[in-house]
Amino acid sequence: INAEYMGHFLSVYFFSGRMRKLFSRETMDIPKGVTIKVHRRTVTVKGDRGSLVRPFRHANFDYRVNGKGTKLHVTCWNGKKCEIATTKTVLSHIQNMIQGVTKGYKFKMRFAYNHFPINVNVEGQKVVEVRNFLGEKYVRRVTVQPGVLCERTDAAKQKDEIVLWGNDLEAVSRSCADIHQVSLVRNKDIRKFLDGIYVSAKESIVEEEA
Repeated sequence: INAEYMGHFLSVYFFSGRMRKLFSRETMDIPKGVTIKVHRRTVTVKGDRGSLVRPFRHANFDYRVNGKGTKLHVTCWNGKKCEIATTKTVLSHIQNMIQGVTKGYKFKMRFAYNHFPINVNVEGQKVVEVRNFLGEKYVRRVTVQPGVLCERTDAAKQKDEIVLWGNDLEAVSRSCADIHQVSLVRNKDIRKFLDGIYVSAKESIVEEEA
């Protein structure tokens, strides 16, 4: 084995792959009207629209809120590169929670069809029924995630549209994904059969109410 290649291999293996950073910290500002509490790596965010709780026990970090409640510190001790990068991911999740309890999330979905019109009914703002998809008699039912509400848009305002809204971004987007996946075209050429229910817009609830 070439000595130069072996030295390069050892340097990559022992220094870049195994190297750890003793201390790394990421800080996020907490906006006014929002309170964050951390207990056993479970973060609770409260705002004008309600509260959200999310556990981060899989991430071995220290979560600290300063005495004034204006900053959140996420500290990683003796972490690798991938572990240090996870601190920013955790802050991104908490930032989405803050936006959810202050502004909320609203997703709009449109029906796309060529020949057979898709009939969608919403029961109690919780259950979505899809009928006549590609002319099939099978009724597809989707129950939205907890904390998410759904309604059919008035045909006079917008034709073939449903709206889902809630505080939890993952719950709203997962509900849209469930509705989209239940109306997928199978065993046909998807370049020609474009029927389905697709997300057309992503908005905030507070901006439309203002």
